Amino acid sequence: MTFSHFQSILNRLLVFTTVSSPQILSFGFLSSKPAFAQIVPDNTLSISSQVTIDGKIHTIDGGTAAGTNLFHSFESFSVPAGTEAFFNNATTIENILTRVTGGNISNIDGLIRANGTANLFLLNPNGLIFGPNARLDIGGSFFGSTADSLVFENGWEFSATAPEAQPLLSVNVPIGLQVGSHPGEIRVEGPGHEFTPSGPDILFSPINRGTANTGLQVNAGQTLALIGGNISLEGGIVTAEGGQVELGAVATGSVSLNPLQSGGFALDYNGVETFRDISLSQQATADASGVGSGSIQIAGGRVALIDGAIVLIQSQASHGGGDIGVTASALLTVDGTNPDGSILSGFRTDTLAAGQSADITVTTRQLVVRGGGQIFSRTSSTGNAGKVTVNASESIEVSGDSPISAVFSLIGGTTAAEGNAGDVEISTRRLSLFNGGTIGSTSFGFGNGGNLTINVADFIELRGVAPTSPLISASINSATASSGNAGNTTVNTARLTVEDGAFITSSTTVSGTSGSITINASESVEVTGVSDRSPSRIGASGDLLFSQETRQSLGLPPFPSGDSGNVTINTPQLTVSNGAEVSVGNEGTGFAGNLQIRANRIGLRDRGQFTAATASGEGGNIALQVQDSLQLRRTSQITAEAGGSGNGGNVAISADTIVLLEGSTISANAFEGMGGNIEIAAQGLFLSPENSITASSQLGVDGIVAITEPEIDTSWALVSLSDAPINPTTQIVSTCGVARENSLVVTGNGGLPPDPTQLLTEPALWVDMRLSEIRASSPPVEASPSEAEENSFAEAVRSTIEPQTLVEATGWQRYGDGTVELVVKPQGQQVGNHWLDRPVCPD
Repeated sequence: MTFSHFQSILNRLLVFTTVSSPQILSFGFLSSKPAFAQIVPDNTLSISSQVTIDGKIHTIDGGTAAGTNLFHSFESFSVPAGTEAFFNNATTIENILTRVTGGNISNIDGLIRANGTANLFLLNPNGLIFGPNARLDIGGSFFGSTADSLVFENGWEFSATAPEAQPLLSVNVPIGLQVGSHPGEIRVEGPGHEFTPSGPDILFSPINRGTANTGLQVNAGQTLALIGGNISLEGGIVTAEGGQVELGAVATGSVSLNPLQSGGFALDYNGVETFRDISLSQQATADASGVGSGSIQIAGGRVALIDGAIVLIQSQASHGGGDIGVTASALLTVDGTNPDGSILSGFRTDTLAAGQSADITVTTRQLVVRGGGQIFSRTSSTGNAGKVTVNASESIEVSGDSPISAVFSLIGGTTAAEGNAGDVEISTRRLSLFNGGTIGSTSFGFGNGGNLTINVADFIELRGVAPTSPLISASINSATASSGNAGNTTVNTARLTVEDGAFITSSTTVSGTSGSITINASESVEVTGVSDRSPSRIGASGDLLFSQETRQSLGLPPFPSGDSGNVTINTPQLTVSNGAEVSVGNEGTGFAGNLQIRANRIGLRDRGQFTAATASGEGGNIALQVQDSLQLRRTSQITAEAGGSGNGGNVAISADTIVLLEGSTISANAFEGMGGNIEIAAQGLFLSPENSITASSQLGVDGIVAITEPEIDTSWALVSLSDAPINPTTQIVSTCGVARENSLVVTGNGGLPPDPTQLLTEPALWVDMRLSEIRASSPPVEASPSEAEENSFAEAVRSTIEPQTLVEATGWQRYGDGTVELVVKPQGQQVGNHWLDRPVCPD
């Protein structure tokens, strides 16, 4: 249960419960003390405030002036519906500083007015409620806060909890708010916005804001700030045309106020120790649209936008700019739509003029976007759309669609005119896109789509289709549906999984060029499975997308003419299975892109595919650099094909081993054009008869299939030879010295003997001499005929190895048939004959 829902239940209980219940009355600002029709000074200032009531107008005079600051202090301050609190200040006053020292909350449901361009600060630590009729008529900025005190540059504090200190004679503008340990809550109630989409496309049409002047609003270029404990906008509307809107839910700490030259203030939350929660519901709105560079800053612990609540900036001038900044230290949730599904909850910027639309920056621990929620930047004119940046230290989840309007949840941007869409940058530890959830950038005009950059430390998972609209898959997608080019997509992660019909794509449906896709996964990439509509896929393509009738009704050409982008994947392990595919292609007249994969291991299983195909343009190329193995199993395929007159693409594969099993194929085919070429370099290629490697053309010239072993660079093993000659006498044994020794050396096979006058050594024979001992110790046994035959053979063997008296051989004799026999030579007798005369050794 969200804070706003919990609070609503308490409010309903109060309507039907007597005020004597201390348990109910103890919640936050729901006090038992009267809260309506009271503006009562407390006489804590040297010059007290004076309140004059004239019908429904409460005129406030007096107060203590210090330079251009005017201080008021009240025991209670509330403005009922239909009444007015009028600060009758001198026009030279720049800041009206008002505090409430009593125990009542301030319930504002009427009009607060002041003279000139003074800023108004309303400080009540007990709490602030702005009802649906609350209005502001002031020339400067408005600060509503439940902080304890306002802090000035010289260290003096204008405190609502310790009001004894008197204002100094001269103080400058306040520089900060000091929030106590138990700040009250701030609630803004209202009927909610009446925004409508300006076109039939709910997601991509600009918002029509209308002309209704409701809710809390300050003059153009000023600041409207609500700083306190928990903050809820329940249908409430806060507006600063071209100015600054600040919502800060602070538990403890300090908030800095920084005056801007253009007017208003910028707030800094670096001094905040802990945050409270912020909730926008029931079509609540924070709006800084206008001709200036409007900005909105929201800072809290848990921040939620639900029920069609929207944070909006529409740039309406040539200079544009500004930003929406959201800091949620724990969790940011964006969920749902308004009752008819026409306005999606979320953060949205747009430009309707030549100026750039505002940027969107989200900083949080966890981000959840679901039920059609969006974080979205758009341009409807010549100005560029703003950049969308999301930093979530732990996780991001984008899932589902609206059950009312079937619009999918989205983080992204688009252009519908000459301006370019903004870039989208995502950084987190874990990213999950489920059931239609999308991160994307699209061009519907002459402008180019933005680039998508996604950095995820641990893993990315994309899975499934939208529950209400099964035509929408979970995706990371850049696309163009006009003459503008789609942006490029870069994904950096450890593990990437794309399954159940999800996809990572870049596409063109008209004349623009689709973007390129680069995926760097330090551990693995897996693409698997299909949905009822399409396979899981990573690819760049030119798509028909619509039927010819639909394309004609939309004013689109019969076929896309834009070229497809390239796809590059770098990972140790790539698996494509169960009908999934990694592809480049074009269903129109444009070129297919190139598919390049670098991996240690690639596995295609159960109809997994690598494809580069065109309907009539030139076929794309496939290049695989595989360090270890490439396996294709169960009708998987690698295909580069071209239809019509286009030439087939080329397939180049370099791997240690390639295995094709169970009907798998590698092909580079064409119809009328030339077949592509297939080049395979592998140490081992294994394929069964039912598999094939082909490069053909039905009507044109067949391509070439070339299979080679990879060239092995052996230069690294070569040893540089010395330039100095080697003395051979140090490398060859001295024959005379050896001949004088009475010894015999037997060596194994191969190699040269140490004495160059000796013959090469034949195999040495080893015989087990224990056979004779076994025969002597074994008793006689009756043997079968077969055993007798074996025993006879064994006896023959034994007879050849009966132990004899051993005499050491001192020479050898070679006979005419080449037989060599070891002999004992008499002293001084030359044995054996040589083709090389033995050298004569001196005595």
